[in-house]
Amino acid sequence: MNIISLTTDLGSKDFYVAVLKGEILKAIPEATIIDITHEITPFNVQQASFVLQCSYSHFPDGTIHIVGVDTSVNRSLKHLVFKHKDHFFIGPDNGIFPLSFSDSFPEYFALKEPSTGTLPASDIYVNAAREIISGKILSQIGEPLSQPHTLLPFRPILNPDFIKGYVAHIDRFENVILNIRKDEFENVRKDRRFVVHFKTNDDIERLAENYFSVSEGNISVLVNSAGFLEMFMYHGNMAGLLGLKVGDSVTINFK
Repeated sequence: MNIISLTTDLGSKDFYVAVLKGEILKAIPEATIIDITHEITPFNVQQASFVLQCSYSHFPDGTIHIVGVDTSVNRSLKHLVFKHKDHFFIGPDNGIFPLSFSDSFPEYFALKEPSTGTLPASDIYVNAAREIISGKILSQIGEPLSQPHTLLPFRPILNPDFIKGYVAHIDRFENVILNIRKDEFENVRKDRRFVVHFKTNDDIERLAENYFSVSEGNISVLVNSAGFLEMFMYHGNMAGLLGLKVGDSVTINFK
């Protein structure tokens, strides 16, 4: 089974995703195409990196992940292919991948074939996926790239008495996912009480077991299935009602 996952900022309004899928099926008729999301905020590399981190490992080994976020028409932009933990990744050299895999150092290759249009994912990314499936090794598809473009990761600030993080993602239920992992939270917390402060005065002071352990309309925080802290309002619109958006800062104080 040739599984190809798609993560893009193309949205669902236009025909771009259909073009991408059509080109995949023309080149690889037997492909199984899985949409991770096409709703990345346009050009938001940090958000794309977060979504990729949370999702790729749930796919079988050998999956090809096409990431089409902020691919632009900049002729100087390189496009990459590489292998990481038995998964293949194809996407732009704009910092997404070093952010996603900051604790490892995959061997990156810059695709030899230039893009011929405004949607690189539909031509050179699809062709790279076809060549991987045909059995070509990555050095046949691209040229070794020793230094991909990197961005400073937005890691949480860990202090003995507080953690300062930011909103990494807002899901369709308007739950607010932070860039703070469970182990980071617990290592600083050390069983102490805590208060989560954000842009309103609606502080949170307890860790919920699940979404159903709080009363309807109340806000709380839990550890989600990906291992990150997530603020939520049971049967409510947490982000919209409280004015939170991706990139907003959140501070957890311990006492």
